[in-house]
Amino acid sequence: MNTTPQPDPRDRPARLTVGVVGAGRVGPALAASLQLAGHRPVAVSGVSDASRRRAAALLPDVPLMTPAEVLGHAELVLLTVPDDALPGLVTGLAETGAVRPGQLLVHTSGRYGARVLDPALRAGALPLALHPAMTFTGTPVDVQRLAGCSFGVTAPEELRLAAEALVIEMGGEPEWIAEDRRPLYHAALALGSNHLITLVAQSMELLRTAGVAAPDRMLGPLLGASLDNALRSGDAALTGPVARGDAGTVAAHITELREHAPQAVTGYLAMARATADRALDHGLLKAELAEDLLGVLAEEATTAPRSPGRPGATGPDGDPGPDTPGGNDGGDGPEGTDGTDGTDGGTR
Repeated sequence: MNTTPQPDPRDRPARLTVGVVGAGRVGPALAASLQLAGHRPVAVSGVSDASRRRAAALLPDVPLMTPAEVLGHAELVLLTVPDDALPGLVTGLAETGAVRPGQLLVHTSGRYGARVLDPALRAGALPLALHPAMTFTGTPVDVQRLAGCSFGVTAPEELRLAAEALVIEMGGEPEWIAEDRRPLYHAALALGSNHLITLVAQSMELLRTAGVAAPDRMLGPLLGASLDNALRSGDAALTGPVARGDAGTVAAHITELREHAPQAVTGYLAMARATADRALDHGLLKAELAEDLLGVLAEEATTAPRSPGRPGATGPDGDPGPDTPGGNDGGDGPEGTDGTDGTDGGTR
């Protein structure tokens, strides 16, 4: 057995200098993970106070610079800005001459593949799309969560091995995603991760209204078992009144929601219809029971009130979902405003 002491990864000569453009929740965590693999973070850009705090916590002693300066110092640059800001950022960096030939340029957007980096490619950069399918908190715990995390990888064929190697160095599992499948891949993650949070939050609110003192404690075991069953068995794990065809119970649910949480009715109806369709397709819902159930859902849908708009409300602020898990969420926007974590992941 080899008893020779193994060197600490921090003592190894750095293989690549690493820069981060957009110190949101994702970039500093990925750079810290690369540092554990022997690379050396040398520069980070961040404008808001929150970004600066994240950079200081995860990348202590790494200087703050402008995006162009980050590219001037680093051989591997992580572009971790919100999805909507990414194309403009890449174009701007390329047009101003900040991109250097042979530089590895990595974005973490779930929505985009490598093609969004074409302006940098024409300037000689090596484009990689590495999207971690994980939600991020902006704290050191994110580095630990990357262990075993799947990454959606898209790159030119000649760079595929390099892209997958970087993911493995961060402790992740590379999953190849074709360029034209990136939006669908990202939509799938948003559907599963971001919408799950909305459903759980609504469920907890309703339980509080029903008098449950600790809805999180009640939901924890139930949702944990449901998630495990769904991942193991897919649609075969479906249970509940919709899958059983209990039209009367579903009608009672809708009546209560109209009284106590009218904003949740539209979502309940949409999910109930989707669940009924899947239960029918997989033989879990009997056709004779489905007729009454679908009749209730159709009748209720025609009388469902529209959710009132909020004065001054705006659309999503660059959050890809997830998110979404992971991805470009959490980065600084072009005006210095923090993007949100999905989602965006992971998510973003």
